[in-house]
Amino acid sequence: MHPASWVGWVLAVMVVALATTNPFYLSLLLLAVVLVAVVAPREGTGVVSFRALAVFGVVMFALSLGIAAINGSYGDHILFTLPGPRVPEWLGGLRLGGPVSAEGFAAASIRGLAILSILFAYGVFNGAVSPHRLLRSTPAALFQASLVVTVGLTLLPSSVEDLRRVREMRALRGAPGGLRELPALVVPAIVGGLERSLRLAEAMEARGYGASPPLPARARLAAAASAPLLIAAAWLWFYETDWRPAALGLLAAALALLAFWWRAASRARPVTRFERERLPAAERAGLVLAGALALGALGLRLTGHGAMDYNPFAGLEVPGFELLPALIAVASAWPAVLLIARPAPAPAASPEARFAPERAP
Repeated sequence: MHPASWVGWVLAVMVVALATTNPFYLSLLLLAVVLVAVVAPREGTGVVSFRALAVFGVVMFALSLGIAAINGSYGDHILFTLPGPRVPEWLGGLRLGGPVSAEGFAAASIRGLAILSILFAYGVFNGAVSPHRLLRSTPAALFQASLVVTVGLTLLPSSVEDLRRVREMRALRGAPGGLRELPALVVPAIVGGLERSLRLAEAMEARGYGASPPLPARARLAAAASAPLLIAAAWLWFYETDWRPAALGLLAAALALLAFWWRAASRARPVTRFERERLPAAERAGLVLAGALALGALGLRLTGHGAMDYNPFAGLEVPGFELLPALIAVASAWPAVLLIARPAPAPAASPEARFAPERAP
């Protein structure tokens, strides 16, 4: 698949995961992401990086449950009570121990499901998309930012590979294992990653990579002014309902300033491509679907429809379930449909068959 398709899918998953707190919809979204992860291709060390992100996501899920238990929680359905010291009230309501309720565990589980969905989606993206393809497909206005993102995408696979290599070398030398030897594994991997990053930066600077003339002052001013306008528009929309028309005006002004900056930044850095990677029609339809899913989830959350918001502390009732939000969560698996329907590549010929003499007719 094209890198733009994967980027659109990851952004749509993030929006849907953050737009709802309903555990039913989050569970469906997580299953959709897992389905995409099963059928998605992985390049290079993508398998190792996805496994590391999956383990990290599970650890974060368990950590959120542990924090909910240690801090205690409020609610009517008390499961058990943990002993702990009495914390003064002037510390802002901090609790250590105390009664642990089912409502607190439910809220922690909802946060964990959202984190798992986003981390799994990022792991699929990191394993399926080559950073070099992503950099080639980036618009000229976002070249500097995409260069930083590309270097960051290579950090996790390379760090995991360094850890594996150091562990294998220590095992061959008969070094003991355990938690005490963890610094001997982590420190060489970190030092190797820093040295590799410095070498890459020096090589890119020596070749003039990323060098471009500065933007005009008007474009820089427009980019700087768009941020406070967006913040003011969000404030007026969510906290001052009578000023929502003004919020829409500020949003339009901010988007106009961003469009002006985009045009100036694209013209300041001319980009030539030897061969432009085509975006198939099916993937264009997938991008349109991803945008529709994100807008649909946001629209349902803002309007209060579809049982998108769930508060477990309001009596721990059964969450609502409606068809449209469930379809939005399930439709997030559209890359799996494209990958399954894609024709399988022809098997590569073996070296013996490649150089075998042809038979005479």
